[in-house]
Amino acid sequence: MKKLSKIAVVAFVASLLFLAFSACNDDKQYPIEPVIEFKDFVNYSGDSGEIRLNFTDGDGDIGLGQGDTNTPYNKEGDYYHNIFMRYMYYDTSGTLIPFFYLPTDTDSVDALSFNYRIPVITPVGQDKSLNGEIHVRVFPPFPHNRMRLKIYIVDRALHKSNEIETPDLYPN
Repeated sequence: MKKLSKIAVVAFVASLLFLAFSACNDDKQYPIEPVIEFKDFVNYSGDSGEIRLNFTDGDGDIGLGQGDTNTPYNKEGDYYHNIFMRYMYYDTSGTLIPFFYLPTDTDSVDALSFNYRIPVITPVGQDKSLNGEIHVRVFPPFPHNRMRLKIYIVDRALHKSNEIETPDLYPN
């Protein structure tokens, strides 16, 4: 009888360990290109707001470190930033168009973009798959009552995510 109960206890513990290991070892398979989706926008009294995005990345190479300043991540390069948000607004006819401005140091006209650096968030361990949220606080001059942002991110291997467009945002 004692031997049977020891076997039952060992089998029970082994079953628990197997279940615990199976629950922890939830290997999600994501593409190596980041994928983003809009979660929400939190308005902070009209002077700023927070964009929240859900993301996945199969090889876990999201983010740039402070030391990532060599080509192609140098300040003059296209990849110094890794999250790109283009400001769009509705004109008087109700058409959604990019907001253009004249930079002070050139004669060219550029679309207003908010570009930032997501810090490194590479996971530790064998499974490098990532999923989570990215929160970005933006301080744009909100001259319009209704706007949208077009957003995409780029990982360290320069894989570009899908480009999303937020729903209408009402910052004021």
